[in-house]
Amino acid sequence: MQRTNKSTLRIWYTSQVENFALLFNKLLPKIVVEVDIDKNRNRKKRNVIWQFYTEENDTVKNKVKSALLKKIQFYSTKNEEKRLIKQLVETYKENQFDELKLKTGYHLAVGLGLPSFFENGLTLHHIYGTPYIPGSSVKGLARFTFLTKVFNIFPFDGLNEVPSLRLKNEEEPFKELAKIDKALVESKDFEELHEKVKELLVEDTPIEALEKFYYLFKDLFGTQSYRGRVIFADAFATEWKFKVDIMNPHYQKYYQSESDQRKNKEEGLYLVGDWHNPTPIFFLTVDKDAVFSFLYKVEKPKFNLKGEEVDLKKLVEELLKEGLSLLGIGGKKGKGYGWFEKENKNPKTA
Repeated sequence: MQRTNKSTLRIWYTSQVENFALLFNKLLPKIVVEVDIDKNRNRKKRNVIWQFYTEENDTVKNKVKSALLKKIQFYSTKNEEKRLIKQLVETYKENQFDELKLKTGYHLAVGLGLPSFFENGLTLHHIYGTPYIPGSSVKGLARFTFLTKVFNIFPFDGLNEVPSLRLKNEEEPFKELAKIDKALVESKDFEELHEKVKELLVEDTPIEALEKFYYLFKDLFGTQSYRGRVIFADAFATEWKFKVDIMNPHYQKYYQSESDQRKNKEEGLYLVGDWHNPTPIFFLTVDKDAVFSFLYKVEKPKFNLKGEEVDLKKLVEELLKEGLSLLGIGGKKGKGYGWFEKENKNPKTA
C-alpha cells in the first residue's frame, strides 16, 4: 500500500496475470485501484487507473508509479513461461543455432526509451512475457567489440584471431572508427576499401592484416553487397527476477528549458544549482544473476584466407563474451548496468 496526502493505493490480482509483458505494458485495465476521493475519506474502487492518474498532481503520480513498480517487481515467474522459453531455445538449437549461456553481473536495462506507462520501458517478449535482448543489439555489440579490438581501443583479454591495426589519428578513435565502418559497409571489394581507408591508418600498415580484417568483417557481419555468414537471434532470459531502480535528476527544469530561458529567467530558476528539488524516477530492470541464452548460427564456420584458417563459430562466442563482460549491453552502461560474467560454469537451466 502506498499512502499519500490525497489517496490510498491498493493493488490486487498481479499473481493472476500469466504474461508479464501484458501486466507491464497493458497495466491500466489489469489493476484495481482504491482511492480516497473526498474529504470524508469515502473509498471507491476504479478498474481503470488512468482516471485516477490524470486527476492527481505530479507528486501523487510519482508515488503511484513507485507503488505499482514495487508491487509488480515481485511478480512470480510462471512455470509455463519457463517451459515455453525452453521450448523456443530448443527449437533454435534444432535448427543448428549455437547457445551461449551467460549470467548478468548487475542490473540489465534494455529498452528504457520504449513508450511506457512508467515513462521508462523494458524490452519484454510480447508473446512469452519474458525479458529478452533483440538480435540487432546482440549483433551490434559483437560488431563494435570486433572493431574496437582490431584498433586496440579497449583492453580485451582474448580475441587473438583478430588482426591488430593502428589509426593515424588515435586522439579521436571513435570518429575515425565511424569512417572505417562506413567504408567497410559500402566497399564492394578489398581494393575499394583499401583506397578509402589507407589515409586513416598508419603508413606501415601490413596489407595482409588489413585484408584479413576486411574479409573477417565481411563474413561475420556482412556489407551492402555481401551477406554475412552469421545470424544473431534474440537472447532470451531463462532465469530472472525483476528489480526496481531509481534515477534522481536534480536539474529537471534546467534540462527542459530553452537556452534563452536559462539566460534571461530571473532569480536563477533555470540555472544548475543545488536549490532545485530532486525528481525521483523509478524504473524496472532485470536483476543481477539472471541467465540469458544467446543464440547464433554460423554458416560455413571455417574461414580460410591464404592458408590461414579461423573458426568463425569460436570467434563469435569470444566476441560475445568479451563484449558483454567488458562493455555491457542495454542502457546506463556508464553506471555499471548491462555487463555479464564472462564465465558461467554452472548456469541455471530454463
